[in-house]
Amino acid sequence: MVTSLKAQPSTRWAWLALALIAGFMVCTIWPDMAFAQNASTHVTLDPTFRTPAPPNDAFPQNPEHVFVATSVMLGIALIFMVIAGIDSRRYKSTVPIAMVLGAAFCVVPEAIDNYLAGCYWSQSHDPDKLLFFLMGREFDTYVGVMWWAFGAILGYLLYAVLLRQVKTGTLWICLALSGLADIILEEILLGYGGIYMYFGHQPLVLINLFPWWWLFANVSALFLSVAIAYRFREWFNGWKSVFILALMPFCYIGAFTLAGMPAIFVIQGNFSPLVTQLGGILTGIIAIIQTGAMMYVILGRHPFALGERPQGVANTPSVRRDYVGAAIPQI
Repeated sequence: MVTSLKAQPSTRWAWLALALIAGFMVCTIWPDMAFAQNASTHVTLDPTFRTPAPPNDAFPQNPEHVFVATSVMLGIALIFMVIAGIDSRRYKSTVPIAMVLGAAFCVVPEAIDNYLAGCYWSQSHDPDKLLFFLMGREFDTYVGVMWWAFGAILGYLLYAVLLRQVKTGTLWICLALSGLADIILEEILLGYGGIYMYFGHQPLVLINLFPWWWLFANVSALFLSVAIAYRFREWFNGWKSVFILALMPFCYIGAFTLAGMPAIFVIQGNFSPLVTQLGGILTGIIAIIQTGAMMYVILGRHPFALGERPQGVANTPSVRRDYVGAAIPQI
């Protein structure tokens, strides 16, 4: 009887999550509510590769907009560096600073994701501004600064709340806030113009220019490195924090590709609006599921036990506590 009573809240939240997902699917698939970019209009496919062609020089760079946006984003990244420094001193750990610095290295896998998922950064064609060259596309220095700020905002918020051992429900709220921050930042930057754009059959463009499937993939992908860094924060402390600079991009490319694959298929194809939208929705669902799996496997948290803190999870007979104080499931 006690077991069944304890199981009720988890079951209730599971049904609520399913209801929200179903409602979201109805809103995005319903003809009068579907706003997928190019989902119902013709996109010219490259005659050789049969995929949507990037805009290249048809999307010219606006140097003034790039300078202003980069300056603002650099300021944001530096603010998070200061916050991480405060946390490093408070918790006597070098990991917070390494997490913010490691976000800058996510620009490498992000460049690969851009090819797969239809994101194009404008090019100056100025050798003095070139950061790197990948598969025929130039990535200017500003791209690294922009993605450093994105990774710092979306990633360090999650690491900071884990340090404070918040309840699982609060952690989910912070994940949602990271996604909301992604929407706000990208809609502003995309609307500003001349910096970057999304092309191809992008699903779930629900407001103006930003495809929402990206926020699910972005946040979940960053959360993987955040969870691992937190779980092994004692090991990563000190000179070993340098490994976080590699941890973040490797985790990002893996988790992003897993969740983003359905959306990538429809973006690079020429499917019906229904199939296009379903690809984006499936990416969102996979991202949520893999995020819950990260909570359970890496952090030892039951994803539906919203009222529990890490200490509460460790008191159950199905988990044990390791040397860094994180509860992990018994195998």
